[in-house]
Amino acid sequence: MKIEQKVELKKVEKSRNPNVDNFQVSSDSNIETYSLSEVAKYLNVNEGTLRNWEKRFSEFLSNYRNQLNHRAFTEGDVKVLERIKALIESGLFTQSGVKHMLSNKRGSRSGGANQEGIVPVENMFAKPPSGVAQMDDKYKEKLLMALNSLGSEIHALRRETREDLKESLKREIEHLTLLLFPPEKPKRPWWKIW
Repeated sequence: MKIEQKVELKKVEKSRNPNVDNFQVSSDSNIETYSLSEVAKYLNVNEGTLRNWEKRFSEFLSNYRNQLNHRAFTEGDVKVLERIKALIESGLFTQSGVKHMLSNKRGSRSGGANQEGIVPVENMFAKPPSGVAQMDDKYKEKLLMALNSLGSEIHALRRETREDLKESLKREIEHLTLLLFPPEKPKRPWWKIW
């Protein structure tokens, strides 16, 4: 989240209700946090969607609460939620796929995460460890094989459908031809009638 956008968002919220301060700082530390509605507005998603993501992907978010025990999102949480939104909106990942992608980008907690388990953005997009990269390569290889298999199967089905259509049309044309132009019976000579 850009600082200008944060300041702008805070000004908008305060101008609507000057008694409500959406910028919440816990008394025990100076961690900048954002309310659920503030993050939902920033990400342009429903508050219910945000709560759902919080439940489904809780292992990637800090469980930070303010003094009133309301859910508060830290800067790191917002970054993770942005990534979740991008992965889900791409339509390429299921819930487990999103978790896999987040855990790959995140790395181990000791590898760059702070005491809250929040991974800085630089570490999120860093090159994954070689073991993870090797697993990703195997996954890509299997995916490519599956796609090739599907492609050839689709090609075969199209060919089969085309042949079926040709046969069906040929029979229909023959039937209509017989109806429109019935074959003439050869006339027998009159002397062969008796």
